[in-house]
Amino acid sequence: MYVNYVSLDVNDVVDLLRAEGSDVSGIEAKAAHEGYPRDLAPTLSAFGNMPGGGLIVLGLDERAGFDVVGVYDAANAQMRLGAQARDAVTPPLQVSFETSEVDGNSVVLARVRDLPATDKPCQVVETGDAYLRSYDGDYRISEFERQGFVANRGVPRHDQAPVEGASREDLDDKLLGIYLANCRGRSRRLGAMTDEEILRHTWVLNHEGAPTVAGLYALGAYPQTFLPTLSITASVAPFPGDPPGTRSSDIARFDGPLPEQLDQAVAWVRRNTATRVRFGADGHGSDEPAYPTDAVRELVANALVHRDLGPHALNQRVTMTLKHDRLVISNPGGLLGLTVDQLGARSGGSARNQRLYDISQDVQSELGRRVIEGIGSGIITVRESLASAGMTPPHFIDAGIHFVAIVPDHALLDPDDLRWLAALPGAHGLSDTQRHALAAMRHGESWTNRSLRDRFPMDSTVARTLLTDLAERGLAVALGDGGARVYKLGPSAGGAVSPAYSALPTHGETILNVLTGGPHDIKSIVKATELSDRQVRYAINRMLDDALVEKLEGPGRQGSRYRRTN
Repeated sequence: MYVNYVSLDVNDVVDLLRAEGSDVSGIEAKAAHEGYPRDLAPTLSAFGNMPGGGLIVLGLDERAGFDVVGVYDAANAQMRLGAQARDAVTPPLQVSFETSEVDGNSVVLARVRDLPATDKPCQVVETGDAYLRSYDGDYRISEFERQGFVANRGVPRHDQAPVEGASREDLDDKLLGIYLANCRGRSRRLGAMTDEEILRHTWVLNHEGAPTVAGLYALGAYPQTFLPTLSITASVAPFPGDPPGTRSSDIARFDGPLPEQLDQAVAWVRRNTATRVRFGADGHGSDEPAYPTDAVRELVANALVHRDLGPHALNQRVTMTLKHDRLVISNPGGLLGLTVDQLGARSGGSARNQRLYDISQDVQSELGRRVIEGIGSGIITVRESLASAGMTPPHFIDAGIHFVAIVPDHALLDPDDLRWLAALPGAHGLSDTQRHALAAMRHGESWTNRSLRDRFPMDSTVARTLLTDLAERGLAVALGDGGARVYKLGPSAGGAVSPAYSALPTHGETILNVLTGGPHDIKSIVKATELSDRQVRYAINRMLDDALVEKLEGPGRQGSRYRRTN
């Protein structure tokens, strides 16, 4: 599930940031209650370069847990930010504004649209620097990254470039024989050509007879003689319980032609992960790899085939990291011509390296499998393979100049948990992540937004949506508010927590304890709890909405008192 931060409303933004505890890659929050914030040009540059753009929020104080502090002057703030988007960065950016009231204060949302690929990178006029976003801040891009943006302005053709110093003799005869047979088998026109003609027409060789980058990469005897970074680096990360200073283990590098690298990478994942017993509908168990082989193969193939092959990216390799709870596959080069939420569409997508993509359809590994099917079904296969194994979908991150695929690893549900889930009222249509979360709650585990994301990689908004849905179904209850909100097993799933307190906000229990002795006004609650006026009012308003307290009108606003409803 993909989250477009730019489309969120103000309440979603506040909830997300409080749950996260810091800015996220697509949102930058500034207090702005005492005046216009410091220069926002680097953030504007970063959002202009990031796929999907970003959201600047004025009126939230990160240092105070994203309390709503308001904007000094909403109209003036919009005017100044709009002027910066036009004049402080180049090319200028399109920004739309929205002012909303939250807790009685004005909050400005500035939705920054990213530039078309033909105009990136967006850079700060004063310094000439261009920026990208990391998790919660802006960082200055390197010269290699800048060249990557420039290269993406047109249709990449780096895979068609001849490899200096390479010749026809540097191709692998066995791979070539299979490739030529497959070409003739699928095309009547190619079937009538000589070997050399086929290799030229399919861009394995250029018209002068020199191997292209695509041809050498896919069919070379040892492509790394000429292009050493067209390889994979893999490592097993230290486990959380390992002693400090423990280094990565089983560090490996896979080389040779692309199909060989693919086979080596898939075998490495299997070698470094345990098999599991999975129970089918008939109750019989079978050994299966922790990560389904089809899913791993498709993700590695995508990384190899769609990696950036430009000169600016030839200092980088495809990387694979096995962590204790996930497999991470990264490659230089972001998505081309589509967004993360369009991945896996039946209509397929754009190929960064069109010649390599076409060649790879007819290249087979020693195991007899083609590198890719060529019908845009790779991501669909990944999702179906993971779903069949009872695992959550992959999480994709497109940072514009590099792409990351994350596959979470978690224990398969045992038959007893499966039977329990099947019997739960209101459990129809739950996602796989929700089913695993419920099963863990059954065994005493509780969840926060962050802990769910740590276990099952996803965005904060997705995690909140999944947990809120469980609470709305009565399968879970939410205790606390914002980043302190904890979800436990609900009454409909056999939990013992009273639904009356399922939405108890932060400091709510402390305030209810004070109200047990009788009605109090805000001032006396502040004195008794030593909380701030803002904290008390926020919690009281939430508990009024949930009918946990009621308001007793007094003479004027200051005279109102509150009491418990039970």
